[in-house]
Amino acid sequence: MIKKFANFTLLLALLVLSFACKTKNDVEAFKEAEYSLKSVDRVEVNGINLLEKKNPQDFSFSEAAKLFSAVSNNDLKATSTLGLSVSLGEGQEDRTMTVTKLKWQLLVDDRQALSGLVSEPVELRNGLNTITVSSPLKLVEQNGSPDLNSLLQLATLLNQDKTARPKVTLQIKPTIQTSIGPFELPSFINIKD
Repeated sequence: MIKKFANFTLLLALLVLSFACKTKNDVEAFKEAEYSLKSVDRVEVNGINLLEKKNPQDFSFSEAAKLFSAVSNNDLKATSTLGLSVSLGEGQEDRTMTVTKLKWQLLVDDRQALSGLVSEPVELRNGLNTITVSSPLKLVEQNGSPDLNSLLQLATLLNQDKTARPKVTLQIKPTIQTSIGPFELPSFINIKD
């Protein structure tokens, strides 16, 4: 009886250890992967396509009013289609990862300008991934409230020539699905553009 219990305990310990090792491998693969933003094919904020806007005069009165109302009510929502290249490294090419939740932030000249949370799952694989994500937006507040000028500046920033625009950095902090459940990475990862 004691021998059976000892064998069962050993088997259980090996099983737990194997799950822990697989989880560690999943997390390490995601942390060590290289990410590069290859394309931004669509950026809509509250239904307004920002890729069509090159300067503030490109916004109609109704679009400006819609955005002003959304900013005033702190009710901005974005939908984007992105081309994200993921390089998982040698020996990891066949692996896929499910991101269950994704915190993100956009930095302009190393200062946070926008942040958000993607709460629907996204499946990533080695190579180019075309993903469409929806996220509420939170503008950085000045004097206790977000303002429309920040949003208009960010909208026109998307269409500026890379040599003329300030340094823009996209950072992500994913929660990935592992063999023992969701795991949030402890720090943000920079996405190369």
